[in-house]
Amino acid sequence: MKTMHMLMMPMVLSGGLSTAVMADDGSLSPGELESLLATAGEHGVTHYDDVAIDDGNRLEIEGWRDDGWQLDLDMLIRDGSLVHEKRRQDTTPDWSLNGEELRQALDNARDAGMQRFAELDVDEQGHVDIEGYDAQNEEIDIRLERNGLTVTGVEHD
Repeated sequence: MKTMHMLMMPMVLSGGLSTAVMADDGSLSPGELESLLATAGEHGVTHYDDVAIDDGNRLEIEGWRDDGWQLDLDMLIRDGSLVHEKRRQDTTPDWSLNGEELRQALDNARDAGMQRFAELDVDEQGHVDIEGYDAQNEEIDIRLERNGLTVTGVEHD
């Protein structure tokens, strides 16, 4: 029995290490992302263009306030504290996603297999690209059409 117990110790330790590595893979769980998006909303972001993890410890958000000011925010992932903010007068483009649309796009990406979030990008042509990881911790890229936010492609890397 002692031998079996000793043999199991490396398995237990390696399982813990792999969990730690997965948690620090440069991605966010849906709950972590939702919390950070709520914090971005507190800073005035109402429309989104780009949301991405930077250096594994920051979330970069490019978007706009309701009054048209463009915002570039860098927030620490661990607590949502603002590290950097840049503003410039602009006009909110029609192709950006408002908060509700952003959450719907993320929900649709989860329905398509994304378990952890890494990046979202909206372009002027009406595409929303979301990158993340699936249940097997493999990279997944999901493309949605801006109108209706329907999934038009899923690619596993």
